[in-house]
Amino acid sequence: MKKTEKIYMTAQRTGFSLKELKAEIVDWLSFIRILTIPENCWFNEENIDFLEVSKQLHDLTKKEDIWIKVKSRDGEFQLHIANLSLFERAIVEKELFLTHQFMIENYLEMKLSRHGVYGYIRSLDEFLYNNVERIEKRDFEGAAEISALPKRYNEQKEIIIDCNQLAGYDVHFKGLCLTSCWKMYYSSIYFQVIPRAIFLEVQQVETVRELDNHLIEVTLFSSPFNWDLPINQKYQRLFRDQMGFDQLAWTNGTGVLRPPYIEYAFVKDTIQTVQYQNEYFQPVEKKDATMFVTRSEDYLNQRSIVNRTRGILNAQAYFPWIDEKSRKMMNYRVLDPEKAIDGGLGAYEFYIRQFLEINVLDKKYEDFTSVLRFYLPKEAMKDLPLEALWDKLFDVNISNLKQKESSTRFDLNKAKNHLRVVFLDYSRLETVNQTLDNSE
Repeated sequence: MKKTEKIYMTAQRTGFSLKELKAEIVDWLSFIRILTIPENCWFNEENIDFLEVSKQLHDLTKKEDIWIKVKSRDGEFQLHIANLSLFERAIVEKELFLTHQFMIENYLEMKLSRHGVYGYIRSLDEFLYNNVERIEKRDFEGAAEISALPKRYNEQKEIIIDCNQLAGYDVHFKGLCLTSCWKMYYSSIYFQVIPRAIFLEVQQVETVRELDNHLIEVTLFSSPFNWDLPINQKYQRLFRDQMGFDQLAWTNGTGVLRPPYIEYAFVKDTIQTVQYQNEYFQPVEKKDATMFVTRSEDYLNQRSIVNRTRGILNAQAYFPWIDEKSRKMMNYRVLDPEKAIDGGLGAYEFYIRQFLEINVLDKKYEDFTSVLRFYLPKEAMKDLPLEALWDKLFDVNISNLKQKESSTRFDLNKAKNHLRVVFLDYSRLETVNQTLDNSE
C-alpha cells in the first residue's frame, strides 16, 4: 500500500448562538494560523485573502450555508457552516502533526467539550483503506491487495468494496458517526443510543478518559501511524465489536456477518443492552459467553439498572418473539441479496448456522419450533439459491421443503438442534409484534 503518512481530523459541533458561532470561526482561523502559513483560501467558491475571511463574518446570519477552505504547504483545512453548526475537517502532514500534537489534541478536547457531537484523529491512509468503496479510486493499493478485500454490488450493479466488513468504516446512526480509529471523541449525545458505561468500560484500548461535560476520549493504540500493525488492527476490530456499532447500523444489504459481542434493544425511552463476556469478564462472541452484563438505561430520567450473571443463554436470547399458542419462537433478518456478489448465499449460511448451532439448556427450545425468517425483495424470492445453500449445509439434515409464490420454507436438524428457515418477501414484514401472526 502506498502511504501518504498524513493525519485526518474531523469534528462536528452544534447548538451555537450566532455570536458564539462567529467567535468559533475566528478561533478556527487563529488555530490554522498558529499551525501553518495559509497559501490559498476560498470562501464558498470565491478565492480570497486569508486575512479577509473574518471580515466576511460580519453579515453572517443563522440561515447561512458556507464553506471555508484553506490550503498551506503542509495542510488542508475545511469548515462547513450551516444551521448554527460547524463541521470541520483537516488533513495535515506527519511532521506538522508530531510537532503540534499536544496543541491539536488540546484544541479538539476544548472545542468538543462545549457544543461537541463527535470528532476523531486518525491516519489518512487508515481512513482511505476502510472507507473508499470504488475500486478505481483505491489507487493506493495493488491488484493483489484489492482482490483480498470483501466486495458487493452497489445500486448500479457495479462491484465495489464492501467497507461494512472493515473495522474503520464510518457508518451513521441517528445523525451520529460510528467508527473505530486511533483517537475518538464522543459527546453525551451518544448516551441516548449507547449507555455511557459501555464507553467507559470498553476493554483492550490504550486509554479511555472522561473529559469536561462528559466528553469521552478513546485512544486505541499509541501511534496513529502504526495503524496497520496486526495487533493494532485487532484492537480496532475489537473496539468496534465491543461497542456493537454494526449491530446498530449497516448499509451493505446483507449484514456484517460477524457474531455479536453486544446486542441492543430500544423500548420507548429505554435502551436495553446485553454484553457477552467469558469467565474472566473479557468480551467474547455471544455463543462463547458464560457471563452476561444486562443494562436497562432510561436516559431521559437518568435511571440505570445493571445485572451481571453467570450461566448459559436460554432460547429466548436467540428467538425473542415467542407465541405460546402456536408453540413457535422466532427471530428474523431483513436482507437484500441482490447487493451480494454470491446472491446472498454466504449471508444465508452465516445466519442459519448462527441460529442452528447454539448451546441452550432450555425445555422451551425442545418443545417449541424455532423459526428464522429471511425477509427479501420480491424479485429475490424468485431465484433462491437453494441447491447451493444445501451444499453449504452438508452437515445438516434438511426436510419438509414447501414452496409458494410468496414464501419458501424448510426444516433443519443437526444433532439435538433444530431450525425452521422461512423466506418471505418484504411485503409480509409488518411490525415486529405482528410477525408471529403470519402462518409458517
